[in-house]
This record gives sequence, C-alpha cells and structure tokens, in this order.
Amino acid sequence: MRRWLIVATCAVLTFLNFQSPILSSHALVEPFDPSFLITDEEFNDVGAMSCEQIQAFLNERRGVLKSYVVEGRSAAQIVCENAMRFGLNPRLLLVMMQKEMGLLTDPAPTEGALNWAMGCGPGWSSTRGFANNVECGARTLRRNFDRPGLGQETIDGVTPVNRATLSLYRYTRHVSGNQDFWKIWTNYFPQSAASGLPPEIYVDSRSVELSPPLKGEPACRYGWTVGNKGRGGHHLATPNVATAGESTNKVIWRPNLPYEGAYRVFVFIPDRAALPWPCGPIAARLDTTNARYTIKHRDGLTAYAINQAPIHDGWVELGSYYFAAGSEHYVMLDDVTGEPSGTRWVSVDDVKFVWLHP
Repeated sequence: MRRWLIVATCAVLTFLNFQSPILSSHALVEPFDPSFLITDEEFNDVGAMSCEQIQAFLNERRGVLKSYVVEGRSAAQIVCENAMRFGLNPRLLLVMMQKEMGLLTDPAPTEGALNWAMGCGPGWSSTRGFANNVECGARTLRRNFDRPGLGQETIDGVTPVNRATLSLYRYTRHVSGNQDFWKIWTNYFPQSAASGLPPEIYVDSRSVELSPPLKGEPACRYGWTVGNKGRGGHHLATPNVATAGESTNKVIWRPNLPYEGAYRVFVFIPDRAALPWPCGPIAARLDTTNARYTIKHRDGLTAYAINQAPIHDGWVELGSYYFAAGSEHYVMLDDVTGEPSGTRWVSVDDVKFVWLHP
C-alpha cells in the first residue's frame, strides 16, 4: 500500500525567494461548475463510510435497498465490498445508483432498475443483476479515473479540471446527467467539497510537458526512463547533471486552474525501484538531494530545493502562491542538481494545487 503522507521532516526545503501574494477580493457566485464535480480525494476516500454506516444511511432512505438482499449479501455489503475492492468512496456508488435508477428513494423499483442499478453495460448478460452491475460501475469508474487524458479531453463542451470529474464525464457523457449527480451528492452530503468550493487540481506524470518529449523506445534518446512506482503507478526519471551548461531535460506541470486565487502547491515524490537505463553504464542509484523546483506565479518566480533521496511516496509542500485562472502559471523542474553528473536520479511524479481563498 502506498504511504499517503505529507512529508515535511524528511525533506530539506531551501527557501530561495518569496513575495507575499496580494489577494484579489472577488466572490464565487456559481455553485455548480460543470468542470468540477467532486475532488479526487473524495472520489478515492474508501473510508468515508464504514459498512455499518452504509447500512444506516440506507435505513434512513425510503428506497428498497435498506432491506434488499442478493444471494445472502445485503445491498450495503455489496456497495461496501466494491468500494474497498476498487478503492472508491462508497458515497460515489450510492449517488450513482440514485442518479441512474432512483434506488435510494424508490421503495418498489422495477426488476430492470435493480438489474441495472448503476446503468453499467445495459443489455450485457455479464453485467445484469444488482451485484454484477454495482461491480461493473465501480470497475468502470476506477478505470476512467486511472486512464490518462486529463486536460486533453472535452465532453459535451466541458474540459474537466480533475480526474474525478473526468471519470464521471466518461461514465455519463453529458452535462445534464453530471449536474444531476452533483445535485444528489450535495443534497445527501452538504459538507462535501463539491458544494461549490474550487477543487484540488492535479497534474499527473502522464500529462506533464517534457523537454525533450518522450516519444517511445529507445528511451535513452530522449533522456527519460519510465517507472511503475508513484501515486498513479507511473513516474519518470532522468539522470542528474552538475551544471546548467550540461542540462538537457526539464519538466513542466501546467495546471488548468478554474479560478484565480491563492493555492498551496505540493509535489509527490515517488517510491523508486531499480530503474532501467539502456544508454550505457550509470552510477545513479538514489534520488537527488537537491531537486530544484521553480514555481511561476502571479508575482514572479520562486525556487525551492528538496532532498528527495529519503522520501518514498510522500507529498512535500512547495508553499502558497497566487495564480491566475487557466494555464498561464506552472511548476518546473530540470536535471541540474549540482551533484556530480550521472550520480543521482531526478524523479518526476504528480503535482497538486490546493485552493486557499480568492
């Protein structure tokens, strides 16, 4: 299991330049944003409800699911098991069943509504039946979330700004259906971050801007190697160089921010196994002790250096900055570390931007 920690004590952060942000004073007036439905954390929050809490939630609803049993398994148990199996928030599955078939409020649904509880694979014999359809829906949502393409996919005129929203649009490919999801979610879970607050925005390692671009094998031609560790089972690495004159590689995380305002910025440092390097002998075994990040924000450029060597699957905060809406601003990292060239890896994974205030 990945260690989802915010790592501060393990990181050596060198504060090089900071200008206090001057904050604007506009207010958020539109509660429904079609490009943001729920946060990625909410989507993946397996522990949001225990199996007992799921049953208690169903007991308070008018729908049939409070007492529905399939081959000795209650509806609550089926929801709970699939949430844990696919790493999903149980609330997500409950809301999807209400959106698709109204099962939280209908005391006497049709056999078809129960058989296609999550509207997954209608007509397929393999997904027919309540348990099978919940499993199908959970698997599809997880697959949609994990598949790359954030920022590159527009559905019904909407470009989702985070992976959770993209997963839901891949499942229901029109705004009206996703607005129904949002209404149901905020009705049942009003303290949720989907109540109109801006999202946490992620730029994952599959969506970064690489220089030079990674164009396939052999990877050594482009100075990058691909690993299967990190937050999403994918990360990149390049050998370090000592000086700017030797530099060949850099990476930019460019978010598509829905609102201008102040955001906290975090970088994820992946766990690392031995990495293949098909370009000849290399002395690198550990990650760099001096990864030099540059944050471009409204007030200029700020640089931080992080000792990444002791960090394994952990978030490190780079500070708080004021960003414009859109994709003007970014975080950048190159291969220059000041250590002897080719002795360290510079690892690349996800960056997240967490809303503070306008």
